[in-house]
Amino acid sequence: MSDKNIITAIEIYCDTEGIPIYVDGIKIGISPITQAIQVAPGWHQVSYFPPGLKVSESASGEDRLINDLIRLARQDILVEEGKTVRAVLSYSTIESEVIEYERRINSNKPLRAAMILFILFAIGWGIA
Repeated sequence: MSDKNIITAIEIYCDTEGIPIYVDGIKIGISPITQAIQVAPGWHQVSYFPPGLKVSESASGEDRLINDLIRLARQDILVEEGKTVRAVLSYSTIESEVIEYERRINSNKPLRAAMILFILFAIGWGIA
């Protein structure tokens, strides 16, 4: 078999139709993507979002929720030469995952505040 016949590709499966799909920042189509996308060997990013959307590290509130959605919608995939790798994008469940993630983070805030107050009280009591 000659090297010209070696195909390196990504098969993309999405649970929702009509979603734009990007590979390495290039829009390759709208889901469903019915054919494998040929790529060079190496790391590739598969996403619902264009590369222009930046993830801010200092976001708060609703902006943080949007940033979490962007992060969850991006997959970094290693494709070895001559292999076809499958990327499965779960668009319909991504929002519920982010909401659950936010709920877990926010549920720890009262505990963290109580611990900080306790530490401050203990430091103050030990100094006085």
